[in-house]
Amino acid sequence: MRVNNGAKLLDLLFPLGNYGVGARVTRSTWNTPDCYWIVTKVKYNKRGWEARTQKKDDGSPPRHHLGKAWGSLYWRNELKGKPDRRIPGHAKGRWELVDPPKSQDRPHLTKRLHKKYYLMV
Repeated sequence: MRVNNGAKLLDLLFPLGNYGVGARVTRSTWNTPDCYWIVTKVKYNKRGWEARTQKKDDGSPPRHHLGKAWGSLYWRNELKGKPDRRIPGHAKGRWELVDPPKSQDRPHLTKRLHKKYYLMV
């Protein structure tokens, strides 16, 4: 069962347990049901995250989560390409969860390498 039609990938993953690491996601434009990405790593941009949490008085829409995502592509249930590579098109819409994860554990985001990014492995 697929849910959350049309969301951007990082917006879709952020509310999940472990910030979406381990989730199976697919593009809504893909017609084959057994084609999906398994998310292995997510990096959220601190500035995008802070801007998202602040209320805007001017009525403009809230900003989306910014960052990067890595994963393994499975096409017709076979691993294609290298595992743990950047997911292309993560900033575009039309991402869906294939199977919503049951766990809601959310560890704290940790800083790594650069002040601008928070990393979740």
